[in-house]
Amino acid sequence: MEVFSALFSNIWSIFLVILFFGGSIFVHELGHFLAARKRGLKIERFSIGFGPKLFGWTKDGVDYRVSLLPLGGYVALPQLADLSAIEGESQQKPNQLPPVSYTSKMIVAVMGAVFNMIFAFFLATILWIAGHPTTELDQTTTIGYVCETLTLNETTDIAGPAHLAGLLPGDKVLTVDGESVRTFNDIRKQVVMGTGRTADGKPQVTFTVQRNGQNRDIVMQPQLMQINSHSGDEMRKIGIAPSQTLLIQEVMENSPAAKAGIQKGDILIAAEGEPLYSLNTFIDKLRESPKRRTEITLQRADETFVVSIKPKAVPYTKPLGIITFGEVETIELVPHYIEETPAHLVEMDTPASLAVFAITDGPKETFPRLSYGDTLVAIDGEAVGSLEDFTSENLSGKLLAFKNSAGKTYTLEMPKQAQAAFLPAKTELMVGIQTQVQEMLVHINPIDQFGDNVAMTFKTLGSLLHKDSDINVQNLMGPPGIVRVLHTFTTTDLRLVLWFTILLNINLAILNLLPIPVLDGGLMLYATIGKLRGRPLSEGFVASTQGVFMILLFSMMIYVSFFDIRRWQGDNDQIDQIERAQAYYIHIEFPPNHH
Repeated sequence: MEVFSALFSNIWSIFLVILFFGGSIFVHELGHFLAARKRGLKIERFSIGFGPKLFGWTKDGVDYRVSLLPLGGYVALPQLADLSAIEGESQQKPNQLPPVSYTSKMIVAVMGAVFNMIFAFFLATILWIAGHPTTELDQTTTIGYVCETLTLNETTDIAGPAHLAGLLPGDKVLTVDGESVRTFNDIRKQVVMGTGRTADGKPQVTFTVQRNGQNRDIVMQPQLMQINSHSGDEMRKIGIAPSQTLLIQEVMENSPAAKAGIQKGDILIAAEGEPLYSLNTFIDKLRESPKRRTEITLQRADETFVVSIKPKAVPYTKPLGIITFGEVETIELVPHYIEETPAHLVEMDTPASLAVFAITDGPKETFPRLSYGDTLVAIDGEAVGSLEDFTSENLSGKLLAFKNSAGKTYTLEMPKQAQAAFLPAKTELMVGIQTQVQEMLVHINPIDQFGDNVAMTFKTLGSLLHKDSDINVQNLMGPPGIVRVLHTFTTTDLRLVLWFTILLNINLAILNLLPIPVLDGGLMLYATIGKLRGRPLSEGFVASTQGVFMILLFSMMIYVSFFDIRRWQGDNDQIDQIERAQAYYIHIEFPPNHH
């Protein structure tokens, strides 16, 4: 049944992607088609996609088709321009057909964008009624947490820019670089697409925040942080997180919180008299005084009360077995216990299989057959059934037998410097509560949705063209990226598909109206120049410039699509890492003998 469910889900997702992505292109071309028919222009072809024809039909002299390259679409209108290099050979040349008025050219060219806008407005109206799914974390501009350190990439940690600049939890952000913000996502976008620079060329951003009833400007220097190891994408980050209501969703059995009388539904307000804006702030407060009790202020219904609670150090990971080849080169092995065993009862001899969890670069090159998830089954012929069996061995020069996911066993000879090591389980101070992020629906009217998306499109274009921005062409999204986002949203919430399709159609409308040859705005530019000079531009000039810009456009789309695919690979690696981490992290529980 699970197989059929997954198959149906994928078919449904593919259908929705075709419906909304293909539908957006279809709507655009339909605008050109209907306007051309209304104005009496000759229509030869209506194509979704470019290149060779996949399938189609002919009706009333029009060739309707779906073509191989899903990079857009076109309506072949030879009276507007000779685009045979792009759209294929026309049956008739423009000079063999009646001339078209300037008004008709402008109407036909603009109607693709108009239809995208109409479609976007229709979807925005539906989303206004249905509501846009979001969370409390996005619907705030109050800072909940300021990171002391920021991880730029796999090897580099630095002091957090927001922390260095003095930004504090509880600060309410009013503007970023002078532009007002309404959500935390607005804050992120303004930072990422900012163009501020210091005198020596480093990124800079200015926040206007409200603190204790007073407004103040805080200037920070964002750092470029790697967000995808495969595509190399880097974005400006300052190290902040949004505030949230600390609504307690669960109180763990035998935990300090349970013994203190804390209940599900209570709201955590303060610790040691200081307001709490995020769970991370609360954890930091517990770490400050690990050996003494902490005063916690809570709200239950209309009542506010204080409890004194002493946190408990609780393991949240499994121990690891490690093969070391020096100071930094390692292979980490995570135990999969044969029987479910509470963390506080796990011993070194608890029966377990040991699976490869992490491999550093050196061992990856030395042992290319070794893969994540492969299981260590024997050392020099002796079976390995626990961490004790592994850590009691000196691995220098020994043969380690591993079994891969296909059930095949292979052996690796360890170098002389190889040693077996043990990494104990990690612990964290906890009181035994889980908080819940509050989900909600926001009903934004279509006009405001349009305003936000239009502003976002022009902000992106401005950042792309600005010399001081850190946004470049490789950060843009091509067809593979668009399809991927739509596919992800189809498996999450259909209303997110509507939201993204609205943005996509507004982007298509605005970008197509840019005065660039091969786009609709280019045709309007040609028509306007011809109108001003009293005669149309030569067919040769139009055809050559269209051809050149089509090559440039396709080249850019291929370039962007390459990074889309690399981005996809990097994100898949992150998903794999998260799935592997699930074998490392354990279900947190408190032993019943805790007092």
